[in-house]
Amino acid sequence: MPVYAPATPELEIAHVLFMDIVGYSRLMIDQQTGTLNQFQEVVRGTCAFGRAEARLDLIRIPTGDGMALVFFRDMEAAVRCAVEVGQRLRSLPEIPLRMGLHSGPVYRVADINAAENVAGAGINMAQRVMDCGDAGHILVSSTLAENLRQLSAWSPLLHDLGTCEVKHGVRLHLYNLYRDDVGNPELPEKLRAPAAPVASAAALPTSPARGRVALVYRRHAQPDEHLLGVLEGGLREQGFDVFIDRHLTVGVEGRARSSGNCGR
Repeated sequence: MPVYAPATPELEIAHVLFMDIVGYSRLMIDQQTGTLNQFQEVVRGTCAFGRAEARLDLIRIPTGDGMALVFFRDMEAAVRCAVEVGQRLRSLPEIPLRMGLHSGPVYRVADINAAENVAGAGINMAQRVMDCGDAGHILVSSTLAENLRQLSAWSPLLHDLGTCEVKHGVRLHLYNLYRDDVGNPELPEKLRAPAAPVASAAALPTSPARGRVALVYRRHAQPDEHLLGVLEGGLREQGFDVFIDRHLTVGVEGRARSSGNCGR
């Protein structure tokens, strides 16, 4: 009996909007259910969602604390949906949402429940883009942003963030999409440079001493403190270990007398 291999799924370019609720896991169980239901109602109420669903150009994938919306054919549909969701959530601050957008290749597959799903770099990268954001952010991959920048409606809303390192050391070039009524203009936490540590005095490197110098002066004489300070400072700058004993009991005069007595 011949064995038939399953047909290879068709590779398609999808435009993915990945969303999750920030801090969802810290909510009580009943709060999680209510928040998620409210969030889903907001998404279903957007025009972009309704049009794509009516044209059968949309796959909806629940993710536990959010969802991924996979749009086909219309690149702008994913972006319009993100903007609509962001605008509606301005009046619902109890749902802190972050979003990531990316265009990339996917395969249509069936999940364990035989529901329509997708697999591939397109959806994986969209999640990584989203993971770089904080509450309120709508982050866009450079792949999608390069196409959006050719359109006058979207170009002014895209702000270059540079690169962010994600899982497995992959670096993503990201854009932040925002305007006065939608998005978060703040730099995402993951893209902020860490503050330089302040070194303590004990940790500061010290130059090895070149040698030791003792500054002495005549017994019972009043030293020139200004000259003494200049000498001490200059020698220390040159790396010498300077010793000054202002309570010295044996001075130059005493040493000279002792030398004279030895000859007798």
